[in-house]
Amino acid sequence: MNKSIVQKKGDLESLKKYISSNPYIDMLEQPKICKKFNIPYSISIFRAIYRQRFYNFLLDNTTTVATVSKVTKIPHKYLCEVKAYFEKKGLLKVLYLDRCPTTTSKNVQFISTNKEVWSDETLIPKANQLKLF
Repeated sequence: MNKSIVQKKGDLESLKKYISSNPYIDMLEQPKICKKFNIPYSISIFRAIYRQRFYNFLLDNTTTVATVSKVTKIPHKYLCEVKAYFEKKGLLKVLYLDRCPTTTSKNVQFISTNKEVWSDETLIPKANQLKLF
């Protein structure tokens, strides 16, 4: 194998490790980070890592996009796009609506990527139907 190809592969792996071990890197800073690792800027590298971070967080937590954003530091607006991406692929499901623990807004979607909890009715808050009458 060509030494420069091996070096570039090593630089790419180093960049991925760097991105994975740091909080969200602003889009304006991403090209600068790539340059430090001798890699041409490619948004797909960052996108893949942030999508995976979102997905993995929701494997262990059933919560709202706002809460995922607060914990992971990935911008809420971007995570809404990521949510739609995983929903279309059938890898994310809205389990119920309730008050968001982060924003305190009502009727917010609680989501999960963990298929084992998608049909777990114990996760769904009991409706207060008696209060309606």
